[in-house]
Formats: sequence, structure tokens, C-alpha cells
Amino acid sequence: MYDLPSRSALQKAWEDLQEIHAQYLAKYRVKLPPAIQYDEQARSIWLSVLFHYQDQGQDVHKNFISAVCQRDYPGLAPDQQVRHLKRDGWKLHNDGKGNHRLDPFQPSLEYLNTEYRKDGLLAAKSFDDIKRTFGYSCATCGAREGWPDPRYGEDKVRLQRGHRDPAKPANDKLNIIPQCQFCNRAYRGDFVFDEKGRAWAVADIGPVQRASTDVKKKLLQFLRGLFNGVGK
Repeated sequence: MYDLPSRSALQKAWEDLQEIHAQYLAKYRVKLPPAIQYDEQARSIWLSVLFHYQDQGQDVHKNFISAVCQRDYPGLAPDQQVRHLKRDGWKLHNDGKGNHRLDPFQPSLEYLNTEYRKDGLLAAKSFDDIKRTFGYSCATCGAREGWPDPRYGEDKVRLQRGHRDPAKPANDKLNIIPQCQFCNRAYRGDFVFDEKGRAWAVADIGPVQRASTDVKKKLLQFLRGLFNGVGK
């Protein structure tokens, strides 16, 4: 795979993929870039290249897709992160070395689970309904309600109301996650969690206060650079 595909070939791939999306993927809310021409957006170029070579049974390296983007949409960054298509529901197979292959006929299982959980949370009328969408397990560690937690001896898991973001309304169903009593106590209100229950951002200064001096110095240097004298 050395020569870049022609623009006409990619436009045909884009038009064919739009038809497949309408028939197989739209019902699952897989996100299709709103583009008529394949080269209107980065993601429409990614998908057109992947679909063009999927029809030939070939994997495509992300650097090859980046090269097509540089040719057809020069303002884009030179390193395109094709794996992010999974967030939109597209099912990609990859080998961990940057090679991707598109399955255009079914959504990714991870995306389906995320959408199912979101629907379940929106329809929830009680905390028990929310626990059901998480399989009666702690969103953060996966411990099962009613079972002994091997980390803490024979203490059985009790799911408590945790919050993805302590700064957001506590009664917002999309902000509520079930956490075992151990995770809920350990994380307190110090962190923001993603939709999978993983801590990904700091919500309060507690973790900073408990950090080592070296970490605090790194944070101080970062914040000085970020604000650059703001507030003086």
C-alpha cells in the first residue's frame, strides 16, 4: 500500500458507506460525520479510506490515513488519531501497531454498552434501577453487591450512591454511579469519574495536599505556566 487512493475512489467509498450506515448502523446511533464530500472533515476522510481498503480486505496504518488527510485537507494535524472513531460507535479491529480495519456492518460492543447504560440511567426511577444498569457492581472496581470483597476480607459489598462529578447536581441521574463502600470512602469528593467509573480528573485539592513535595512542585510549575501571571 504505497500509492494514495484517488479522490474519486474515496468519494465513491464515502457514498457507499453512507448507504451502509443508514441500513445497518443508524438505528444504533453510530455517529456519521455530516459531510457530502468525503474530504469535508477529518473523520469522513478516515472512514472513506478505511472503507475503501476494507472492501479489499486490507488493514490500513494510521500514518497512511494521515498522509491522505495531508493531501486532501492540508490544515489537519499530521498525526491523525483514527482510533477515536470507536467513540462514535464504529467497530475497528487493530493490531496495536497502528493498523486498523473497519467493520462497517455492526457497531462496537463498547459503544453499544455505553449507549445502553445511558438509556438505562435516563429511564431509572430509583437507585436500584441505576445499580441494575451497572450489573449490581461497583462502577469503579467492579466488586459485586452482596459478595465478600477479597481486598477487605469477609466484608460484603454494599453499593452506595457515588457521583461522577461532585460539582454537578447530586440528583442528576447521569451523574450518579454505584460505588462499593470502599471506593466511595476512598475517593470521597476528590475526583471526577468518566462514564465507566474511572477517576480521570481531580475535583478538589485533597489529592494535591496528600501528594509528595516533588509532585507539588511539578503542579506548581504547571499552574504557573498555565495562568502566566493571571490574577496579579
